[in-house]
Amino acid sequence: MVAFKPDEPPARYPTAAAIERLDAVFGFSPDTYSQDWHLELADGARLAEFVSTYANLAMDDDERFTLMTLIVASAHDALDFHDMGEAQWRPIHDLLVTDFSLHASTIYYWCCVDATCMDECFTLSSLMRSVWNDALADDARMPMLPNGG
Repeated sequence: MVAFKPDEPPARYPTAAAIERLDAVFGFSPDTYSQDWHLELADGARLAEFVSTYANLAMDDDERFTLMTLIVASAHDALDFHDMGEAQWRPIHDLLVTDFSLHASTIYYWCCVDATCMDECFTLSSLMRSVWNDALADDARMPMLPNGG
């Protein structure tokens, strides 16, 4: 039996203008050669700062989308290296569910929809599959991963 695989949402990418603004907000040194801004600057130790900024700074959709890519990558870093717990994850989960349509492509990517076990995905994938399932109706739910999710 083949597990349900949801349709991939339209791709969305960080914009140069959003990255430029967030570089200024967080004191990052701009790098015109950066391809994966959110991965290169992910920092689990700054996760609370990034989440607070998302919740409190006036931003347009491109900036909110771009910041969330950094938040999710930083949550992955925090999960792997900084002992992230439920108290740190819950606000991110809630922001992703609330703004699901804006962040659907990011959520989908981190879900690793083709993975059939934890060895084939990110350590954050189970949490992201829960976000997906909490945001969508039962007929669009994604299967949880064996061994932890």
